[in-house]
Amino acid sequence: MSDRQDLPNDIEACHALMETQSELTERLASDNEKLKFELEQLKRYIYGQRSERFIDDGSQLALFDTSVQENSDAVDVDETVEEKITVRRRRKKSDRFPDNLPRETQLIDVPEQERACPCCGDEMPVIDKDVRERLEYVPAKMVVHVLEYLKRACSKCKETVKVAPPPESDNDAASLTKGSRYGFGVTAQIILGKYADHLPLYRLEDVFARAGVVIPRSTQVGLLDAAADLITPLTDLMKSRLLTSPVIGMDDTPVRLQDTSLPGKMRTGRMWLARSNVCGPEDPSPYSVFFFHRSRAQGKATREGPSAFLADYQGWATVDAYGVYDGVYLGSDDRIFASCCHAHVRRKFEAARSNDPQRAARALAFYRQLFDIEDEAAELSASDRLRLRREKSLPLVEQFRLLLEDWRADAGVLPKSAIGVAVRYAMNQWKPLVAFLEDGRLPIHNNDTERELRKLTIGRKNWLFIGSEAAGEVAARMYTLVASASRQQLDLWAYLDDVLRSLAGGQCELESLLPDRWAVSHPESIRTYRQQESLARAAQTKARRARRRKLKSR
Repeated sequence: MSDRQDLPNDIEACHALMETQSELTERLASDNEKLKFELEQLKRYIYGQRSERFIDDGSQLALFDTSVQENSDAVDVDETVEEKITVRRRRKKSDRFPDNLPRETQLIDVPEQERACPCCGDEMPVIDKDVRERLEYVPAKMVVHVLEYLKRACSKCKETVKVAPPPESDNDAASLTKGSRYGFGVTAQIILGKYADHLPLYRLEDVFARAGVVIPRSTQVGLLDAAADLITPLTDLMKSRLLTSPVIGMDDTPVRLQDTSLPGKMRTGRMWLARSNVCGPEDPSPYSVFFFHRSRAQGKATREGPSAFLADYQGWATVDAYGVYDGVYLGSDDRIFASCCHAHVRRKFEAARSNDPQRAARALAFYRQLFDIEDEAAELSASDRLRLRREKSLPLVEQFRLLLEDWRADAGVLPKSAIGVAVRYAMNQWKPLVAFLEDGRLPIHNNDTERELRKLTIGRKNWLFIGSEAAGEVAARMYTLVASASRQQLDLWAYLDDVLRSLAGGQCELESLLPDRWAVSHPESIRTYRQQESLARAAQTKARRARRRKLKSR
């Protein structure tokens, strides 16, 4: 009120005005806090570091262990000593290139005028040689297979004519479509380029042009459609095997979808990933199945989206909060049980570090202890893992729940603040969050599913949109084949080429074409360097966590 004459004169009206102003101030402060947090996260996303790694410092308190704080100086000294003891030098890698690469040898001899011995004048014989290797790149080349069918006819009667029958390599199974001029290797390369290397088709035109031939985008689309129809029985088999898994991880990502009913605009579709997510080294159904849906809309009557995909499934599904309330479990009739991802909760507290450093540090310290326990249980059986969780994780989780309840009841924690949002998010999903304490096969996070879905998001930045719902279905089947083969570290081109040739040739034994089965029968097509890289990274992480646990126990 700008005019003092408009101010009330009685006490009750003044109290009412003060209450109104107080509510407005609180609401504006809450909105301002929310906007500051969103601006901070946006600036971090654009300019800052995205790592969520938690590193202890003096301001980050241990969750429940006060002895760690009392002996912090001693721990710092011991940690320095431990790091010096455990440092190991890396072995020098061999400079020799793989033996399977073809080699072109060039013999270089001593000049003829220098071959004579300066003492006796005789020509010096060869006693040894120095070998130096240099890797060279030769661009991919296209090969045209020319088949000439001879015709024979009687020169006397001129009535009988015989044409050579086509060989097995040139029957209708020699290409995806009858009479096609493009072989399976070309189609395999198109699938590999678009769905593994994330190249739009117009860039693949340039790739093929560098090899000497232009394959129009329309032709590439036709080959992809034919290949998608061909591999449908195989991807359906992967889906049926996946639905026998006791634990499935699910997640989705938005994709732009062209809609003819909306000229000049795009609809938001969803690409879903369902992945076998059994905790432990052995997975009975190591498949990743993608499926496309035009929106996130659900409905019991239509059973669209993930609810239709899981219509016959019974077991656990690991998802985020959306899957719990709106997506995966709609109409499941207690067939599907929720298991929420702790990484999502941890991410909320990590984002709240600038808003409330002390509370956020305590929550992150809890998750460090919880994930350390999971690291101890990584190689255990499901029953032993469950026993360890109930022995060590259960008391820790219960104390964390009490801590969250105290924070939620604290008037100093604003509901719209970053820390308030994190607390509310954790408490709203508490039952599915603690489901991992009921079954040793359940993971405590859905990171593997998110990591695999991230590959699609890389491609989305390149191909930008999906042209139609039919194209979304084609992409889903292709991503299913490529992602499942990648889980086995296969040479993707070799696998795709063999699958297309086998299916077009009428092979009915689909079991042998499953990526895990194919890897057993084709060990030469396994990318061993990727396996070695993964094992080395896992060993480093395990050693680092073991050192940290050892320091905490002192």
